[in-house]
Amino acid sequence: MYTAYVFADNYFEMYVNGIAVGRDNVPFTQFNSNIVRFKAKAPFTVAMHLVDWEENLGIGSESNNGSEFHAGDGGLVAVIKDKDNNIIAKTDETWKAQTFYTAPIRDLSCVSESGSERLSSNCVTTANVQDGSADYGLHWELPANWQQADFDDSSWPNATTYSNQTIGVDNKSAYTNFIDIFDNGKADSEFIWSTNVVLDNERPSRILCNCHLD
Repeated sequence: MYTAYVFADNYFEMYVNGIAVGRDNVPFTQFNSNIVRFKAKAPFTVAMHLVDWEENLGIGSESNNGSEFHAGDGGLVAVIKDKDNNIIAKTDETWKAQTFYTAPIRDLSCVSESGSERLSSNCVTTANVQDGSADYGLHWELPANWQQADFDDSSWPNATTYSNQTIGVDNKSAYTNFIDIFDNGKADSEFIWSTNVVLDNERPSRILCNCHLD
């Protein structure tokens, strides 16, 4: 038996060897932690579908901070323990993370591709936006079998890590109640996302867990 502790901004679905084992029960703005228990034979592959919530459908924005079209941010932190409470996996830069939806975009030329990376670092996010009529969303087709253990993710980029301060969780009790797990001094898990934690709104992430149950 394994136990996964998950804090996702905002929504996640979790798969083990292609089988759905858990998902966020609140798919919008509420920040909550989740505990997912599952059985598996090691080694196994964990895949997670991560989505940043949007209020303005199709253009990746929400009403927030005085803006009707605010570009919110994402973030995932997770820890997986075995039956003896040993940490056997945690989110860090060794995870794979690919982007499949980027928004809001106003200048379509600001997005570029470099190898397998889909980059939006040159795109500008503007504060206090009250009109989203000029915003676009960019989508890439999601592979049908991306959750499966035999899916070839070798071309996917590694996840980008972010600090607690960048994600903004110091005032989120759903995170701070589990600091002893997420910020373990011997095995500190890190927030991960793709290269743009604000504009990239949908990404699957994957890791192979070479772990053992005695």
